[in-house]
Amino acid sequence: MIKKSINVKELLELSGEKVFLKKLGKEYEDEYCRTFNEGDIETTIFTGTQQVFSKTDVESYLQNISLDSSRVDFIIFSKITKKIVGEVVINDIYRNNRSSGLRICMFKKEDFSKGYGTEALFLALHYGFGMLNLHRIELEALIFNERAIQLYEKVGFKKEGIKRDGWYFNHRYYDLVTMSILEDEFRQKYIDNQFNLKDFL
Repeated sequence: MIKKSINVKELLELSGEKVFLKKLGKEYEDEYCRTFNEGDIETTIFTGTQQVFSKTDVESYLQNISLDSSRVDFIIFSKITKKIVGEVVINDIYRNNRSSGLRICMFKKEDFSKGYGTEALFLALHYGFGMLNLHRIELEALIFNERAIQLYEKVGFKKEGIKRDGWYFNHRYYDLVTMSILEDEFRQKYIDNQFNLKDFL
């Protein structure tokens, strides 16, 4: 009997009802670069992106993150179209404190309000608390990005405070809302109560 070798990278897929997440790697660089650069103005504003990335830029970026043990980068695929719709990143992993940051971005406005972001956040949090053994995951949102803040609260994040003038864009400073979720809060909301994700979307 011939045993097929298992590529661990292929196993790193997080699957939900509407989206699946795969670890960002070199095999996705062309589609990732194209989809990101085709993003809408909302994506540009809310991510602070001020440039178009060339393929060389993306290659360098992928090389850097592949060597960075303090982060896990996932790209979000629509289950219907099988195309990239965004990314979600667990970053600034501090293993001694069992804490990390998190950021999420949907690239195009046409993919907003479809439940993609909600499910991608849930899958990333499930991975962060379950596989990375984190205790606390935090994020920041521009104070005027009410849609994002409502989404984070819906998933279970709690507001902690305001980082005054925490973000600079085009000659102006803006406040950031800091938010976090703890492992016991996540477990109580989704695991202990046998939470059904279908009822949540």
